[in-house]
Amino acid sequence: MIKKVLLIAAALILAMSCSKNNPTDPTNNGSVNNGGGSIIDENTGTSNPTSISDFLKKHEGRYYSEEFSEQYGITTRYIYYRIESGKIYEEESKTEIQGNKTISGNKLQIEIQGNQSSQYGSDWNPHIEILNFSDNSIQEFYKMVFTKENFTTLSGYDIVTTISQAGKYAGNYYVYGGDTDTEITKEYLFTIDDKGNIYSVKDYVSKIRCSLNGNVLTLEFPEAKYNFIIEANRAIASILINNIEQTSTMRKSDLLTPYAGTYSEGSITLTVDEANAVITPADLMNPSAILNGNNLTIYDHRYINNTAKVEEHKIVFNGDGTATYTKPDNGGTVILKKN
Repeated sequence: MIKKVLLIAAALILAMSCSKNNPTDPTNNGSVNNGGGSIIDENTGTSNPTSISDFLKKHEGRYYSEEFSEQYGITTRYIYYRIESGKIYEEESKTEIQGNKTISGNKLQIEIQGNQSSQYGSDWNPHIEILNFSDNSIQEFYKMVFTKENFTTLSGYDIVTTISQAGKYAGNYYVYGGDTDTEITKEYLFTIDDKGNIYSVKDYVSKIRCSLNGNVLTLEFPEAKYNFIIEANRAIASILINNIEQTSTMRKSDLLTPYAGTYSEGSITLTVDEANAVITPADLMNPSAILNGNNLTIYDHRYINNTAKVEEHKIVFNGDGTATYTKPDNGGTVILKKN
């Protein structure tokens, strides 16, 4: 079944970071390293493991987003990355991110292969994460990768325009969609034949503007503009809204490892490891543990009767094997002892 381009576009946008931080101006989307979301040129970057490890050691910390929901009037926080001992991890995972890593200047580029053992089609797609580091933050650009297969005519697709130079990039370009093993399908945003005819879903062709600059194909829909860097077997997609490439900014917090252990008093237990901190029996639903110095806050948000609430579980590590826990909503304090 053919999915409308609008739905594909929405899926791609959702696959990107959903941060409400202010986006930055788009940069040249060709293969040059000029900051922003540009791909690192292979002649300027290095993939040497030792160099990458040394680079990451300079930026150790746990990086999180702050996202304000206008609908609910709350600020939520999410851990995006942990960098420790020269390795980078995603969210609260204890497994290092696997993928081809390249650095250039203050930029780290990670090419991640799709996970075809997942039941979610979106996980099957390879993608590229581009991280620009400053002293206390990371700016992330997320690139979807469309896989190229030989050109075939697709039912329900029609010609958007003809650009003869595009013929050398002939093929069908797709990402995976679907959310169960039996429903995972290929979703084609565009195809190109050897004459340079560029096709998309018939219902949308009158709404698409198309251009080619070198190996960068631009498709502009009412919802968003896509810049595709066309390579031999794939197309790397950047998504721009109002001509601005979408991006997220994460703030740096401290590593949890120095305080790893179990702290308890009565029925209350705080468990801290390198990746996360959890307190029970707090009935946490969407927790994010943020440490600054010796001050740990476990933020938790929940939705009750269409109303959102943020709880803050505050812990201070006292340096003597104890931690002072302040319950949410002025619920009192408890001294927890490390086991």
